[in-house]
Amino acid sequence: MLPARGPERLRMMARRWRGGLLPDSRPGAGERGSMSVELVVVAPGLIGLLLLVGAGGRVVEAQGHLDGAARDAARAASLAISPAQASQLALQAAQADLGATSWCAARSVQALVAGFPVGGQLAVAGGDVTVTVQCDVNMSPFTVLGFNPAMVFSGRAVAPLDAFVDRIG
Repeated sequence: MLPARGPERLRMMARRWRGGLLPDSRPGAGERGSMSVELVVVAPGLIGLLLLVGAGGRVVEAQGHLDGAARDAARAASLAISPAQASQLALQAAQADLGATSWCAARSVQALVAGFPVGGQLAVAGGDVTVTVQCDVNMSPFTVLGFNPAMVFSGRAVAPLDAFVDRIG
């Protein structure tokens, strides 16, 4: 503590000044609270980055599940005897793949079959069946980033019609 007045005070101030320690130039004296301000400024950006990484992970995982379900549904539809059975088998295969382990909402899975021979048409060699699988994925935790609360994802796959299945009634 410095004396209030007099030559002793001047001597002590001169010693401090020569040593590089002026009263207001202590290391960190003018930076009090700056770490708190930096945290307040940087924290929202870090939280946004974590949300973006989470949303990206959910999109990639949901799309991967749907692509796999579409592949299995197309294979199941290629083994069917009739268009109605192809639709039924494709939906069952998709629902089995997208059970409780996917991000798809319950009862939102759809399987659309195209390219299956209709009526009395013969399945031509090299014919293909195309299946598109769709479902709603919950994206509500990421609405802050501009995502819709529920987004529709779809996967599509093509499989050759099985040549050893008798499709003639």
